[in-house]
Amino acid sequence: MQKKRGRTKKNFLDYIFFILLAFGLVWTFTLWTTAKAPARKSAAASSAKNISQKTTDKQDKAKKKSSDKKAHSSSSANSVSSISSSNSQASKANLKKYALGTTLSSDQPYTDYSYLKSQNIRFVYFRSTTGNSSFDNLFLTSIKSAKDAGLSVGSMTIYDPSITAYSAYLYFVRKVGKKVGNLPIAVYVTDDSITDDNSITNLLGLLQDLKEYYPNNSVIVRCDKTVYDEVHAKLASLNLKYWLIENNLDGLGSENQFVQYNANGKVGSGMRSFRLPLSVFDGSKADLKKLSEGIEK
Repeated sequence: MQKKRGRTKKNFLDYIFFILLAFGLVWTFTLWTTAKAPARKSAAASSAKNISQKTTDKQDKAKKKSSDKKAHSSSSANSVSSISSSNSQASKANLKKYALGTTLSSDQPYTDYSYLKSQNIRFVYFRSTTGNSSFDNLFLTSIKSAKDAGLSVGSMTIYDPSITAYSAYLYFVRKVGKKVGNLPIAVYVTDDSITDDNSITNLLGLLQDLKEYYPNNSVIVRCDKTVYDEVHAKLASLNLKYWLIENNLDGLGSENQFVQYNANGKVGSGMRSFRLPLSVFDGSKADLKKLSEGIEK
């Protein structure tokens, strides 16, 4: 009995010892954790601060780069705008030296010729025939009305290489007669109508026939630079003038009596403005008038 009590007391003391030991370990761990937490917090704060600083630096660099880019773009835009404005002013200044004109047809009809004249248009060419089978039904009335409004007027036929020169010539004479206007007759040669030497020879025949039948008017060839380069040498014997289709005034002079400088030029202003292909005559308004009066004699 005495031994049993001693063993129970010892077990109780062991139990108390283990409880105190466990409590001590927990307390020690708590103190260690508490002491280390501020350091971690400080490190985390420092890291966050560094990240924030790096982000801010990147944003500042991005803003500076964007600002520099905008400044450069603005400078470039201003430069381009200045050049464009300068070129536009130069072109307008150059155009004042020449007589301006346009082309019209039933596909692009316009009848207020007095308004055209008030907008500095001085000559109009009207499409008359195409090949030997197509006649513009507005040609005769249009060319008369425009001439009555005080404009110089001309007739334009479209060259068709699939038919003979003589049949195209006869069709033009029959449909147009002597109502060709007071400008040289224009033969429009598109870039797909010159396919080989035969098409050029055929064109030569049409130009010869028209030139002989209308000696006062004479004949000009309306074409782009590609066609001009193809036909020029073989048509040289006719001593022709050309109507060059370009987007500038560089081709004026020499053999080019007319130059189309804008395929979609603006005429007029405000509600009355509209778009037309615009050309210039290689000469002043007085020179154009002199040419027209000479043809009418």
